[in-house]
Amino acid sequence: MEEKFKSVSIYDLYKRFPSRESCLAYLAKIKWESGFTCKHCGHHHYCSGGKPHLRQCSRCRYKESATANTLFHKVKFDLVKAFAIVYFIATNKKGISSCELSRTLQLRQKTCWLFRLKVLSAMETQRNVGLSGKVEISDFEIGMKKMMKKGQEVRFKKRVVLTIEKKGKGVSHVYADEVKSRGSNQINSVAKRTINQDALISCYKWHGYDHICQNYQVISRVKKTKKTIMPLSNRIENSIISWLRGIHHHAELLQYYLDEFCYRFNRNQMKEGIYDHLLERMVHHRPRTYLELIS
Repeated sequence: MEEKFKSVSIYDLYKRFPSRESCLAYLAKIKWESGFTCKHCGHHHYCSGGKPHLRQCSRCRYKESATANTLFHKVKFDLVKAFAIVYFIATNKKGISSCELSRTLQLRQKTCWLFRLKVLSAMETQRNVGLSGKVEISDFEIGMKKMMKKGQEVRFKKRVVLTIEKKGKGVSHVYADEVKSRGSNQINSVAKRTINQDALISCYKWHGYDHICQNYQVISRVKKTKKTIMPLSNRIENSIISWLRGIHHHAELLQYYLDEFCYRFNRNQMKEGIYDHLLERMVHHRPRTYLELIS
């Protein structure tokens, strides 16, 4: 991991962003790179808002900061530490927990947990790249456990639909979606969002996949048993499960963690550029409240 991200060290990070001013300057550069547009009236001309990196619309006098209307909106702790959280999440292949972030940056664990969810929101799959060529679609269960207030342990399961694009003997692209059931409506909805019409599909012999056979060219169907599986799909499934158990444990907000896994997997060639890419996504993402994040 150190070799992969050798040009992005924590020393380089603090050298690049030593203060709140340097962070605001970077956010302002990304946010208004294509020009200023007032969020209230749509006007494109502005003047200084009286503070560094604050712009005021010359028509309606609306003032907007570099962090407003981004995922950095109303961050109540040091922006340098916020940039550090993004760095640790982006560059740690196995992920990093909010407890570890809390110890490293001397912040409250709940503060790190909430901001970490905001960073994971920016990792949400935009599905601009539909899967083509040879594609495998499968589903699997992830077992969860939850401790109740009285100490009684409740176990439950969540289901995930996995779509992967094959390249040579490996995988070039992965999407993972939490679904409510193994029914045809759920599986077909995922296929529509992720797979191009020209794809050659491999899937399991389950009636939930029958609808896909009517809309796509299916080249093989496999009965899912311990001996007959789709090797690439099974490999990614095991990777997701072991990764979740290693860092996230019960993972109640499962889709966030699936997005994190897919974001990092699909950009494994991006190397040091992944950090700037994630910051850019956070700037162009709408702000999210606590209730929105946990709902």
